[in-house]
Amino acid sequence: MPSEELRWAPEASIESAASSTASLPRLLTEEEQEKLEKEVAASDFLRAKLEKEARKNWDKFYLRNKDNFFKDRHWTKTDLVELCPDIDFQAPLKYLEAGCGVGNMLFPLTEYFPEWNFFGFDFSKNAVKLMDERAAQLNNLNVVSAVIDLTDIDETEAAKFPECDVVSLIFVLSAIHPEKHASTIASLRRFVVLGGSVIVRDYAIYDHAMMRFGRGAKLEDRFYVRQDGTRAYYFTTDELQELFKKNGFKSEKVEYLYRETVNHQKNVSVQRIFLQGRFKRVE
Repeated sequence: MPSEELRWAPEASIESAASSTASLPRLLTEEEQEKLEKEVAASDFLRAKLEKEARKNWDKFYLRNKDNFFKDRHWTKTDLVELCPDIDFQAPLKYLEAGCGVGNMLFPLTEYFPEWNFFGFDFSKNAVKLMDERAAQLNNLNVVSAVIDLTDIDETEAAKFPECDVVSLIFVLSAIHPEKHASTIASLRRFVVLGGSVIVRDYAIYDHAMMRFGRGAKLEDRFYVRQDGTRAYYFTTDELQELFKKNGFKSEKVEYLYRETVNHQKNVSVQRIFLQGRFKRVE
């Protein structure tokens, strides 16, 4: 199975050396442009197989890595306050981490905002199991979890979760087939109170990891498969705004986040590019 030359995760063994924001993606070098033009998409058989096995591959990922792969996202408090200056974070809000994994965003927020009610779901049963175990160790009784596939309308409609004031999608949409992005956001709206906010951070076009995929890793335009069978899509700000707009949300702020990062295990410094945005439910 093809892979990225470097398996870069958003927070795995990486420290930020510098960061900045921008409204436009970076420009490619001629060499990078030539590389992208030469990429050939994988076969229909492989693409269908990966779609069918998406849940199984993420279950294997969490079974193999436990809760050691991603670090807790302690940057979230500062980013939340900056993105949502109109929200009273000291109020008893309802917060949902959609596609929560093992709760790397949720648990830091339970420390910062103990008066909130916390909810989290993921389509990987192994991820949710690990999150539940950690919640039990921390005696954190105000965390409610479930195994839910956000791309499955039957599962989302059957979910007994309330509409929440703040919902996060952190590196979630990129793991989903692009043909399902619109329906996924439509399903997500069911969990957001009218006037509530969705906070998104995800991979952006021309990110270092996108440019490092090897031959045979391309599935579709800006959609790639890693060695472990998990997939990653790389967004533009315009398409993300359009996806939310068409599904009842208003864009409050969407931008590219540039981060010069250091992987100490590999002694390599590279530029990562993410998207960060806030979307308000208006209908």
